[in-house]
Amino acid sequence: MATIAIDIGGTKTSAALIEDDDDAFIEYATWPSPPSAEGAIEQIVIACAPWTDSAIRVGVSFGGPFDFPTQTCVRSMHVPGWAGMDISARLQHALGIWVITDNDANVAALGEYACAPREHRDPMLYVTVSTGVGSAMIINDALVRGAHSLAGEVGHLPIGHDDVCNCGQHGCLERAVSGYWIEYDHGVAAHDYLQSPEHHERWIADLTRGLWSATVLLDPALIVMGGGMSAQGERLIMPLRAAFAHLGEASNRTPPGVTLGDASGRTVLLGAAMMAKGAVHESR
Repeated sequence: MATIAIDIGGTKTSAALIEDDDDAFIEYATWPSPPSAEGAIEQIVIACAPWTDSAIRVGVSFGGPFDFPTQTCVRSMHVPGWAGMDISARLQHALGIWVITDNDANVAALGEYACAPREHRDPMLYVTVSTGVGSAMIINDALVRGAHSLAGEVGHLPIGHDDVCNCGQHGCLERAVSGYWIEYDHGVAAHDYLQSPEHHERWIADLTRGLWSATVLLDPALIVMGGGMSAQGERLIMPLRAAFAHLGEASNRTPPGVTLGDASGRTVLLGAAMMAKGAVHESR
């Protein structure tokens, strides 16, 4: 049997049919995210309906604040219409098989944690920098969700600037380093903007400031960097490691390991399948 995995992002949506026994991808599709929640649901159903005869469950990753116990979207920072929607109920009705959903960072963290070396991964902080900034913490093999499913919102740690974020706060890490806000502020795609060494150096400094604050608070053994920005590879990870080594020495702390996650987006789909396979109806 197989599991359908879906990743709903602000920029793109992906889906896969994943074999239960060996986590092999049987089918895979990706497309630009429509500009509304209703359009997104419609496109997901069109893409995944042909796979339902082979699947017994669906796991969904949602790119925004999400209340796991009620399976309800809190809001999307970038696409209107998601607030208050029970994604699982909508898709379960449309596809005819059981569905469970969680925040994209939580789901991706499950996939990355499964792939990380066991002896160096606990606790693990997963941070995704893409259209927005998301994060999740895993301790002793379990996600830390918090009282309101909002634990680990590293993207909304204040880093000292004055700009207002979509969340309503001033100075958020996401407001400084995410792809959405880079394009909003500078009128060019983040990839193009960060080609400038000066811009990239400032971006790394902002990212380091936020991640080091999270490190001081959470003391992870490992930070895994995911999302579209992780496609920078060594240009991202080497200066982060150097900055962390310097900060650790200056503050007499042992810095966490910092490594790149999967830049292709497939790990989040694997995590969605793992979540669905490990969940039961009562877990909602």
